[in-house]
Amino acid sequence: MVVKGIVSAVMLAAVSFSAQAQLRIGQGPVAETYKDFCASCHGDNMQGGSGPSLIDDESLHGNTPADLTRIIAKGVPDTEMMAFEDGLSAEDIRALVIYISENKRLAEIGGLESIKRPANSEFSTEAHSFKLETLFETEGVLWAINFLPNQDMLVTRRDGTLFVIRDGKATVIEGTPEVWHKRQGGLLDAEPHPDYENNGWIYLSFSASSVERDGNMTGMTKVVRGKIKDNKWTDEETIFLAPTDLHIATNHHFGSRFVFDDGYLYFSIGDRGRMEMAQDLARPNGKIHRIHDDGRIPADNPFVDTPGAMKSVWSYGHRNPQGLMMDTTTGLLYDTEHGPRGGDELNLIEKGKNYGWPVITYGMNYNGTPMTDKTEAPGMEQPVIYWVPSIATAGSDFYDGDKFPSWKGDALVAGMASQELHRVRIKDGKALEDEVILRGMGRIRDVETGPDGYIYVLLNDGNTDKGTIARLVPVSD
Repeated sequence: MVVKGIVSAVMLAAVSFSAQAQLRIGQGPVAETYKDFCASCHGDNMQGGSGPSLIDDESLHGNTPADLTRIIAKGVPDTEMMAFEDGLSAEDIRALVIYISENKRLAEIGGLESIKRPANSEFSTEAHSFKLETLFETEGVLWAINFLPNQDMLVTRRDGTLFVIRDGKATVIEGTPEVWHKRQGGLLDAEPHPDYENNGWIYLSFSASSVERDGNMTGMTKVVRGKIKDNKWTDEETIFLAPTDLHIATNHHFGSRFVFDDGYLYFSIGDRGRMEMAQDLARPNGKIHRIHDDGRIPADNPFVDTPGAMKSVWSYGHRNPQGLMMDTTTGLLYDTEHGPRGGDELNLIEKGKNYGWPVITYGMNYNGTPMTDKTEAPGMEQPVIYWVPSIATAGSDFYDGDKFPSWKGDALVAGMASQELHRVRIKDGKALEDEVILRGMGRIRDVETGPDGYIYVLLNDGNTDKGTIARLVPVSD
């Protein structure tokens, strides 16, 4: 497992995170805890005083989160660093570690002000240099991009619009399902069936409203499939929808991404803001599901014989998985999911496993209060890599093109709040590298390897509500 936060990632030029409000860095009771217990020695801005700087690796007695936890709790012998385990709870110490990690990250990238790079900028990484080529722009939040066999782009906008885009010209598909477009809800993923050329099926996931309960409308993530004929959505079939008594009135953490594999469909549903339900096998939320591509339940799913459990559940204990990808060279499935404040994760998804949320997490509450001091527990899986502070993970994909040969087989992970695209090299289920290859061009909602070998990204500008499709093009092209 690799952590990005205290341990430095490979950086591009110092282009900043998005607005401070998105990351909530410097806010909440944890800031007061730092001021009360740490600032007199380490300085208000962590640059150091009578004690060493907390944002300079060279001056620390260890620079991992585990080191910081130990130092704060136990102190450092023969120095002025006293032990705080009697004055601070384990949860408070964990929150301080996250807070220090956040501020160290800010120091590395040069601050929080949103600095937009010019559209014609050249980006240089360790292995490749590229430019960002804009292909399409529209109003609203673009959510997912995939490709049809003829290389047309299949793109969703969260308000319920499904586009087919060819040569920069978009066609809006009429008659798509009505979506519950509220806050994080709306039209989510869209992906053609692997045998699309013969069967014509396209799969959609979206938030669907259902019944009113206690004066509030409830809903849940729904999966359907249909066909496009003469630019109209037809032949719709419901593939998955949990019973209405399990639907929830909250309007966030819907998931949801698709992965097809050998006749099966994997898809994610977030915890819907009801974190305790992620551990409840009778609930659909906070889970990765596996069904046949026609909606039937596979007989070898892990909980088909568990009384009361949803038979479609493949793994559980997830917070909000907005990325799902399969390494086709190994057949291994991975997700990327949002932590709370800190603790975004990339996980190797295995049959029947528990990924811990909310019992264990590398994050804290958004308001800066401690959540738990537990980052591991028996019977709960550890992430391949996690990010502190959060990058706000979204879509992800394994690069299998030929335009960037040094990246072939690496995972690409979109970050929204960080406005970053990460390249993660994974071997034997472990992260060996994490390089930021793009930063400062907007919130990256999705990433996809195109059939032409280029890397396509969906960008959203939170200030103007503009969505952009762009692709990474090697400078040599």
